[in-house]
Amino acid sequence: MNDATVIEKILSGETSYFEVLVLKYQNKLYATILNITKNSHTAEDIVQEAFLKSFQKLHTLRDRKQFYPWLKRIAINLSLLTFEKNKRMVDMSSEDDSYDFFDNITSKESPESEILNEELKKYVRKYVDSLPDKLRVVIILREVEDLSYEEISEILKIPVGTVRSRLFNARQFIKQRLINQGLADGLYKIS
Repeated sequence: MNDATVIEKILSGETSYFEVLVLKYQNKLYATILNITKNSHTAEDIVQEAFLKSFQKLHTLRDRKQFYPWLKRIAINLSLLTFEKNKRMVDMSSEDDSYDFFDNITSKESPESEILNEELKKYVRKYVDSLPDKLRVVIILREVEDLSYEEISEILKIPVGTVRSRLFNARQFIKQRLINQGLADGLYKIS
């Protein structure tokens, strides 16, 4: 059953069908929000609140086939509100991650390169986590969530040029740290 059909059933009064959407998207949404907040409890709270808000506002969703992107926008906006409230997010260890997007950084070739790749992932994770919130959120939305510059601009309510600038600065920060660690040379390109 596709999302549009499920949503029509919910809107016609069969609210128990909302569980279908929750089960379908909760883990994926949690991974996204965990990457942004870096705190499992905060991520759980935001995911729960995003589902609640989406249920309450489901009647306002114009394109029923776009439920997940709409839900993700709600959750990301809630994450940003959390940033504003707290201004300081608690970092967490990667052991709590249910999905580790840093696994996609490298490919496995030989045991030696696999060890080097693991070291590279560890440092990239560390450097992304240490970015200021405004840079970290942009790089996660672009590189992990694969959102367009325009989508990020809309979600963060900043100009596209600012998105590009923050993304450039985040990449440069990470690149320079990798060079300093000897894990990349000056020609290494991160994009």
